[in-house]
Amino acid sequence: MRLIGSYCAAILLTLGLLFCHAQPGSSATPAKVTILLVDRISLHELAAEAGPFLRAKISESACALITTNTAGTRSAGNTHAPLGAGAPARSDHQGGLALNYDEIWMGIEAGLLYQQLTGDPSFPTGQVILPRLPEAFRLNFSPVRTVVPCLLGQVLHENRLRTAVFGNADPAPPTEENSYYTHNRFGPWLAANNRGLVDYGDVGNNTLQPGAGLLPWETDYRYLVAKYKEFRAKTDLLVLELGDFARLEALSSYLFDRQITAEKKRLYRRLEHFTQTIWPLFDLEHDTVILLTPTPSLNNLKQGAYLTPCLVWGKNFPAGFLSSPTTRHPGLVANVDLVPTVLQLFNLNTPVHASGRSMTAGHKGGVSALIQMEKKINAISLFRRKVLPVFLNGVALCLPLTFLAITLLKLLPLHVAGPVRTYLWLFIIFVSALPTALHLASQLALATIPWFVGATLAIALSLTFLSVIMNRLGRGRARYAQLPAVISAGSLLPLWLLAILIPVGSIGHPALLSTSVLGHDPMLGARFYGIGNELSGLFLGCLLGVYLWQNGQNHPRPRQWTLALFLAAVLILSLPHLGANFGAGLTAMAITMALALYHRQTKAFPLQQILTYLFILFLFALVLLAFDYLFAQPEQHSHFGLLLTSFKRRGFSALNEIVRRKIQVNLRLLGSRWMFLFLSAVLTFAGSYLEVQNSFTTLFVLALLGGGVGLLVNDSGLVFAALFFYPLATTGLLLFLAKGMTVGKN
Repeated sequence: MRLIGSYCAAILLTLGLLFCHAQPGSSATPAKVTILLVDRISLHELAAEAGPFLRAKISESACALITTNTAGTRSAGNTHAPLGAGAPARSDHQGGLALNYDEIWMGIEAGLLYQQLTGDPSFPTGQVILPRLPEAFRLNFSPVRTVVPCLLGQVLHENRLRTAVFGNADPAPPTEENSYYTHNRFGPWLAANNRGLVDYGDVGNNTLQPGAGLLPWETDYRYLVAKYKEFRAKTDLLVLELGDFARLEALSSYLFDRQITAEKKRLYRRLEHFTQTIWPLFDLEHDTVILLTPTPSLNNLKQGAYLTPCLVWGKNFPAGFLSSPTTRHPGLVANVDLVPTVLQLFNLNTPVHASGRSMTAGHKGGVSALIQMEKKINAISLFRRKVLPVFLNGVALCLPLTFLAITLLKLLPLHVAGPVRTYLWLFIIFVSALPTALHLASQLALATIPWFVGATLAIALSLTFLSVIMNRLGRGRARYAQLPAVISAGSLLPLWLLAILIPVGSIGHPALLSTSVLGHDPMLGARFYGIGNELSGLFLGCLLGVYLWQNGQNHPRPRQWTLALFLAAVLILSLPHLGANFGAGLTAMAITMALALYHRQTKAFPLQQILTYLFILFLFALVLLAFDYLFAQPEQHSHFGLLLTSFKRRGFSALNEIVRRKIQVNLRLLGSRWMFLFLSAVLTFAGSYLEVQNSFTTLFVLALLGGGVGLLVNDSGLVFAALFFYPLATTGLLLFLAKGMTVGKN
């Protein structure tokens, strides 16, 4: 009873700390924010083609690359929706339908149609309308996520702040006769409230004028400046959609490349003149001006280059790199960060449905460094898309074939089997070195796939021959080697090296893990910092593989250093400013506790001891979740703190969404290459280890336990488990081969 009382007291204390944590308040003085939307341009193009005035302003800005992730495809409507929702979102299916109150659509004035569809008795005079907002709400609510479209405009409206939007990206003025004309008006997704209304604005034909170049129609910049002057005093958030570059993209199939290049130069000259005209209207002591590109150009989309420029000017944004707690990467922010940033400028708290975090400035850097960063990110993303699938399929095929080859060695004559064993030994080391080689090759300044593949193979071969040399050196000293002794297990050099490189790579700004093909992908944005599931699985698999090797070679049980090593792994994977990976940290803790039980091995385990260990694991999970929630500033919370914040505000629905999302992600992976590698690695490990031990030993069950826990508690658990069993499979093959060599000698 005393033990149960202690357990309950510890749990209540932890939960009390979690839910009594104070929340920040809000202050009082609102700002004025202007957002300039310049779609379909790249950072490199902007830096190269901008005129002298705009180039000077760019050098004075806080700059970053911004993600363009959505909850669907990267259509223009979908890429604008997250900017107003603060979370990956979708627009309605068309995305660009927005109307002035007095425009005719479907044979009726838009304001009257709004009244008819909504039952709102007030006529929306002077307002801009998003007629299909209900469809967007339906598309953004599902069992695995809850997103509120137009959240930014809704919060501003609830706090009596006014919004306005001017401009569009229509290729040509719509006609009253054609009700099926496809509108391209995306600015209202950043300014409309939950009824689909923007307080002031004009997104109609008045914002266009006949083109003076190849474009039939172009933005009337003089009209936009005039409207900006007129409504500046009465609004707090103004969105200007400068749609000329989007119009050029829409007409690209009608133009040759040389025509597109010439027209772009003309459009940049027009943008230069517009910038010179409107800039004196900004009061940067009190105003904040944001220029961003929500949608990548068609050429960049084809190449998989999804990051676009984001530039900010204002008193709180000195020149340099932007960053945010979402990415923890100077020079990189997420599109979902716009809502918290704007709300913070107005001294408003961020709603719980917004997953982004407020941007910060002051990090050293400029546009030229940002362009180099983009090139590196684009190159790594290309290697990840093209090289990683080949790697996964190749090793998934090689592992069972190697097991089969070792099994068939006993059928060969002794004089033939000896050389074949040597080649198999070298091949297994080479395969085990491939993840390390991929990780190291990612750090090199390589831009093409052949060079990257060549560097990877060269590093893997170098590690293989280095392992051979260390193995030869260790033969004479193996009898006297003390654990942990790398030189007595030279064949495992690639595993040791990767286990060291992963935690070392998580240190620094930016961390090296973000530039690894096995690390997190900023293009996709599932994770921006910490140690992702790929490297976490490899890290724990390498540590456990080394441990299994030592036991398989009949070394004395290395109790002290083993437990210390895995406890260090728990801290590395769990701490919010290192690994920040809850699932991997929990998996490491489960393995550590299982090892502790194994080292205290008796014929039976008392029930009280098992309950104690399970309670410690549960308490560790609570402390892990609560750590940065309690001791870090709210704006610096990692995934753990955000989860508890969401749980505190929304209850079990927040946990329900996370559980459903984990299940959905893993179900999607069942038919992928990761499933192929998972099955291949598990079966190879099981077959080779059982061939060595001839029974289901405790360590074998422990390895399966670690992979099973990782599979269940990680978002992409199948990815974690596949790479967790990968080094275990290569270690098992080495043990199997070593047993065959011993039998052959005898």
